[in-house]
Amino acid sequence: MNHQIGFIGGGNMAQAIIAGLLKSGRSSSDILVSDPNAECRKALSAMGVASFQDSAPVMAQADLVVLAVKPQIMDSVLASIADSVKKTQIIISIAAGITIRGIRRQLNDAENPVVRVMPNTPALIGEGMSALASDTELDDDIKEAVQKIFEACGHALWVPNEEAIDAVTAVSGSGPAYFFLMIENLINSGIRLGLSPDVAKALVIQTAKGAAGMVELSDVGPDVLRQRVTSPGGTTEAALHVFNEGDFADLVDRALIAARDRAGELSKDAP
Repeated sequence: MNHQIGFIGGGNMAQAIIAGLLKSGRSSSDILVSDPNAECRKALSAMGVASFQDSAPVMAQADLVVLAVKPQIMDSVLASIADSVKKTQIIISIAAGITIRGIRRQLNDAENPVVRVMPNTPALIGEGMSALASDTELDDDIKEAVQKIFEACGHALWVPNEEAIDAVTAVSGSGPAYFFLMIENLINSGIRLGLSPDVAKALVIQTAKGAAGMVELSDVGPDVLRQRVTSPGGTTEAALHVFNEGDFADLVDRALIAARDRAGELSKDAP
């Protein structure tokens, strides 16, 4: 039996998840959304999904409730739905920095299953990576139901505990920006080397896609793939030597540590 999935918040990420659900075969009648923004509701209606200005219809019907609002308004949103949460509902949050403990507290110390999810922006094109965690042992049916929601817009996996979410945020939550930065600079360098912007962009994008595909499909790690493409005394070795001179590995470590630590700080500041 399909669960009724309710979204509190119908912005870009919610719409991406909903689009994935519909594409995966989920009926639009299984999905309800509340959002005070008329433009969001118009977009959702165009997708064939029932949308409401107020959260009451969603809370009354949904088996799984996805909190898809910005972290800065989560406190007020939780306060508005606290009295309408049913004991059987599964609460799912995709808001960065909002802890499960904070959610429970704002929901009148609710004992419902609560799942915290860290998705990333490639979900907008169906290529997202989502990590899921809970503070309690969930039965397999609940875990499967929640995981399927996020697999509809990419890949999803469970991490051992909520503490791991800070590391997930550093690696995959913020991760797309690191690749965007690398791609941006490769394109700009290609242009400085004399390539046209269109040619540089095409070369870099396909190279990035191809390299990721090789790592995904290969039976060896990226270190071995790197060694295979690096001929002694060749062009790749010359470029990698410059990266190594700048201690590229240490730079990546320090960047991810900074992101993880900031994620922890934001979680402590959250309600």
